[in-house]
Amino acid sequence: MARRHAAWVAGMLWSVGVGTASTQPLSPTELYAKAAPSVWRVQTYDADNLPLGLGSGVVVETEALVTNCHVLAKARRVTVRREGGRPLPARLVQWDPPRDVCRLQVPGLAAPAVELVDSAQLQVGQPVYAIGNPKGLDLTMSAGLLSSIRRNDRQQTVLLQTSAAISGGSSGGGLFDDQGRLIGLTTIGSVVGDAQNLNFAIPAEWVRDLPRRHALGQAPRGAASGPATP
Repeated sequence: MARRHAAWVAGMLWSVGVGTASTQPLSPTELYAKAAPSVWRVQTYDADNLPLGLGSGVVVETEALVTNCHVLAKARRVTVRREGGRPLPARLVQWDPPRDVCRLQVPGLAAPAVELVDSAQLQVGQPVYAIGNPKGLDLTMSAGLLSSIRRNDRQQTVLLQTSAAISGGSSGGGLFDDQGRLIGLTTIGSVVGDAQNLNFAIPAEWVRDLPRRHALGQAPRGAASGPATP
């Protein structure tokens, strides 16, 4: 009797997708539809209000997105926008240059926040997808594998290596798993000499850790707010 009851419970859990049922991967089309609304173009301007640089950003909270700090270098003004939409002014509120993670506050930004996945949950060989604005081509998606998880001497993840194509303008864009969850911010691509298709992202846990590290970085100076640029 007990065995029959256990089997019945297991069958019910499977049928409703609880506990024992595996999560099915999204198709590339479904994944793009889920993740792309959270990826925005980041445009910077110089002191003369002339275009300075271009990158990408990913929405992580209400009216807030993250990007690479190097995207914002030397900027005097920053805007974000979607293809066909109007630019929205953005303000730098948190920064961690050693890890190249910066957070922008964008009043009026209406976009869904992504779910973050730590690198401890990742496996080399799993499919991944990059979405960004390479060379200004808005919301371009590329597919590949998680090629390696690069760690330091203390076995801390420092880079995610991927075969998904990344080009200039993709910096600060999203690297997603097959559920459309953010696993990293795309940051470095290399197709130089005999190096082919070496692309990298910084791990999503660095985004989660940004508020703490920003606060620590400001503590010695007792600063309540930071400069306009990192």
